[in-house]
Amino acid sequence: MLRLCVLLTALWLVFGCAGTGRVAPPVTLAPLRLERQVGLGTVAADLCRDQDALLVLENSGTRIIRYRLDLTVLDTLPLSDRLSAPAGLAADRFYVYLYDGRTLYRMAKDKLLLQPWLGNVRVAGLATYEPGIMLVSDVERGAIWYKGLFGESRQFLSPAEVTRPGAMVSLGGGTFAVLSGESGLVFFSRSGVVQRSVRVAPGCDLMAVDQQGRLCLGRRGRAEVWILAGNHLACFGLPDSPSPLAIAIADRRLLVLDSGTRIVAYQLPGAD
Repeated sequence: MLRLCVLLTALWLVFGCAGTGRVAPPVTLAPLRLERQVGLGTVAADLCRDQDALLVLENSGTRIIRYRLDLTVLDTLPLSDRLSAPAGLAADRFYVYLYDGRTLYRMAKDKLLLQPWLGNVRVAGLATYEPGIMLVSDVERGAIWYKGLFGESRQFLSPAEVTRPGAMVSLGGGTFAVLSGESGLVFFSRSGVVQRSVRVAPGCDLMAVDQQGRLCLGRRGRAEVWILAGNHLACFGLPDSPSPLAIAIADRRLLVLDSGTRIVAYQLPGAD
């Protein structure tokens, strides 16, 4: 794995960066320090941060398990309807959002009634615009959609502005970031204006952000992450996580859903 990081670093030095922003060539560092592993007892499809909790969507499509940030079980949220092929989830202050291969659903936390919210969409990423309002990366149409509180939807960024949009995060301060194409990372504002784009490690399809605004990028099935802080990119190994499926950040720790059967927690650099 570290040899791969070295190879990518060499390629970076040859080809440089793309777009209006520039990122320093990636630095290969030691593996992240393993803190804890928790077995799930079932197979999970995805996880996400939800304020002071962690939500884990079971592959059965029947419930969500809520964990405290210390990875102890808090409670269970049953789904009013079964998802036949759950693919992912996200959350804001008032709602939980779930999706399969064709539909995005929304569930109010005070009612726990799962309702279709956006159809004919293949979700690759979600980012909270405001509570109850989401930005949606759509693989099907290659665009980012704005989905309003009362169900209205419109195109937010077109395929001309972002290529094959993927995982997406809110950076705070009215700024967002989305993975674009094979190796692009695009930053844009809440008014839909692209601010800059940079080149990152090829094939990244996972992304999370910490409280300092550092972006953590990963690839499903690859035991490595890339941390982008300002204009500096570093590659880290993930010991004991051979097949990451999803990532989240909480309490200066990187939480990895590994093989769908356990959560592995790592200390992020600078968290000492």
